[in-house]
Amino acid sequence: MSRLRPAPLLLAALLAGCGEDSNKPPDEQPGPREKPVYSLATTIFSQAGSATYVSVFDSLDVTGLDLEKAREHSGFATIGAVDGALFVGSGEAPEVLRYNVSDDGSLQDAGKVSFANYGLQSAALYLNHFVDSTSAYMSLDETRRIVWNPSTMQISGALDAQGLASEREGLVVKSSYDRARVVRDGFSFQPFYWTDGTYYDFLPGSQIAVYSNADDSLVKLIDAPCPGLDVATQDEAGNIYFSNWVFSAAAPVLEDSAPDTCVVRIKAGEQVLDSAWTRSLSALVGNRQTAAYRYLANGVGIVAVFHAENVVINNETEPSVITSGNHWKLWRVNLDAGTAAPVEGLDFIAGGYYAFRIEGRTFLLLPTSDYARTSIWELGVDGAAVKRFETLGWAYQLVKVR
Repeated sequence: MSRLRPAPLLLAALLAGCGEDSNKPPDEQPGPREKPVYSLATTIFSQAGSATYVSVFDSLDVTGLDLEKAREHSGFATIGAVDGALFVGSGEAPEVLRYNVSDDGSLQDAGKVSFANYGLQSAALYLNHFVDSTSAYMSLDETRRIVWNPSTMQISGALDAQGLASEREGLVVKSSYDRARVVRDGFSFQPFYWTDGTYYDFLPGSQIAVYSNADDSLVKLIDAPCPGLDVATQDEAGNIYFSNWVFSAAAPVLEDSAPDTCVVRIKAGEQVLDSAWTRSLSALVGNRQTAAYRYLANGVGIVAVFHAENVVINNETEPSVITSGNHWKLWRVNLDAGTAAPVEGLDFIAGGYYAFRIEGRTFLLLPTSDYARTSIWELGVDGAAVKRFETLGWAYQLVKVR
């Protein structure tokens, strides 16, 4: 696969039209920005390296992306958004770039922050958590975080998660990614778990850190009896659900003694685990292993379910067959009613799927097994999945900017 790159003259024209000059006088800056703005990033890999293309659009009903018009960033860049601004974490430098977006889709440079003094080699936004317009946490090591301000693009300093064990029973602590971090009632909730260097062996329990957004302090650590918690969603009432990512599902498929995956809940307005609610989803989906439960709406959620029907499971089976193979299906589940069924319209996928809930709509980003293309689907709470479009590369981030 050749690396997609606009011709030099075309690229220069695109950059000129995207407002590269951040030193324009105020009267040359764009007028009021009123249109909605969404952004999707896709990374194209090749033997020569990788490049990430950041597209912006003003409707969730787009039917395709023109990557020639996207902003190109070298390496595996990542995106985020808060308070109407678009952020890009560099894939090849420890810095985050901020952009304002005009109604015509052009980007204006609006600042940059560097984490080089903290020893980071890149600034991946999947390790970052936007608390609000003036506060964000960038993971530093596994138990520390850098506090910075997305508005001023200034760093406050680094904080430790005191009391969080760096090692347990020979396994090392890992910080969850942005998909597992939730802000609620002035507090941020973030899971941690313990695993080995290959992400195969997991401690049966995780811990959920609760941070005060008022002073960025660690308020408490909540013990949770599930391995590898790395996905979180919140329902209409404010209940937060924490689920595992795909890696902790491999061992219980291959070993009877491995800890089973499960889902936990913290009720609205509380900072303790709802221990009476904790459950495995296996019984609902034909006694299969699950990963990445996400609440959608009206009591309905989705979860990836491993189907072993077309897989040979024996002592020689590699964990990657489970974690990376297209042997999973998405199921719609209603935990209150105790019902579950496969999502109509979708074939087998890899377990590590990405889903985004935007303006009451759910979008799935499903890559091919070689990550050369990604299909974007829309999933109705009560209906089937509908394919919207495809794009080159691995797209796994879709954000609402404003």
